[in-house]
Amino acid sequence: MDLPTIPSIGNADPRVVRRAMRDAARQAPAAIEEGSGLVYIFGYDDCRRVLLDRDLKGGQLALFDLAGLTEGPLRDWYAGIMFAQDGPPHHRLRKLVSKAFTPRAVQALRPIAAALIDTRLADLRSAGSGDLVALLHDVPMHVMCVLLGVPETDVPRFLDWVDALTPVFLVMSDAQIEAATEAIDALLEYTTDLCRRREADPADDLISALIAAEEDGDRLTRAETAALIANLLVAGHDTTASQTCCSSLTLLQHPQVMALVRTSEHLLASITEETIRFEPSITSSGRVPVADFEVAGVVWPPGTFLMCAGITANRDPAVWDRPDEFLPERFEASGAPKMMSFGAGGHFCLGAALARMTLEEVVRGVSALAPALAVDADTLKWIAPLGAYPESLPVTLQ
Repeated sequence: MDLPTIPSIGNADPRVVRRAMRDAARQAPAAIEEGSGLVYIFGYDDCRRVLLDRDLKGGQLALFDLAGLTEGPLRDWYAGIMFAQDGPPHHRLRKLVSKAFTPRAVQALRPIAAALIDTRLADLRSAGSGDLVALLHDVPMHVMCVLLGVPETDVPRFLDWVDALTPVFLVMSDAQIEAATEAIDALLEYTTDLCRRREADPADDLISALIAAEEDGDRLTRAETAALIANLLVAGHDTTASQTCCSSLTLLQHPQVMALVRTSEHLLASITEETIRFEPSITSSGRVPVADFEVAGVVWPPGTFLMCAGITANRDPAVWDRPDEFLPERFEASGAPKMMSFGAGGHFCLGAALARMTLEEVVRGVSALAPALAVDADTLKWIAPLGAYPESLPVTLQ
């Protein structure tokens, strides 16, 4: 089968890539990325097959191999985190972390997230105009640091470290490898010291809960706990922060939805979920077969990097009713499909509840303010350190 090609995600304008992926999905069930040769799988059912098949592996270190990073502290850290594990090692880490990462702990943060967002938007309310990206982009990091028990004064340092580490999920340049290596050394030194302090003086935070978590007598070592904290920060910040911007843009383009949020509290979760489906910041997640694997009408050999394109699976007309329309009540319906944006199976995003809660409060806050986009949406510049999003969202109050 002759498959179409799409531009390299690392080199092209994110808007061009996103349009190319959606266009290619109308032509074929898969496409090849120029340069890297990564295979993008487009259909909803095909993506679920790839993500749910236990014989496929994460293969994330293959990206390090492509970048020529065969040893060193950055690779050592990445090789040991939950995201890069499969089978029993992944199951062990996930069970222990899940004991600390509870829905109760996440929901306890809702008033904190709401207050932070309200404070940020108060500046816009007073000025009558502002940039939603500048005001809201770091909110997820602040919320995660409250969950972890990181002092507010140290949040800027975490932002710098995590920004430098975000490219580890892509093929990195030499400059990115150097910056990420320096960042992981500093971050692990900080989190190791924080674990040491929490061991001596536990608090009501995620780090203390991770230290206390036990499963059949098994506990995380201090090094594992420190590495997992870095894992949660790096995996959770850019993904949620970039979606904050994409969800805000979607609201600005659908002012009637903002009015509905203000009058129909019961629709908040469904509307938030629909903003993620409609304009996901993360386009895909990958798996690698260890034996011949058939999907999208092709038998792929072992080692092929199969990228499940949530951006197209979330609009697959075979699964979604009126997929290119924003339907506020879509996820209120019984039997509504499950989105691909948080993955599926054993690697379903552990922080999905935290991300959803934070995004719900962003949707609530922006809708209460009801701003209008001050420029034509087509003129917005998009960036993609990992998740793709508009670099700025200048708005005015009507």
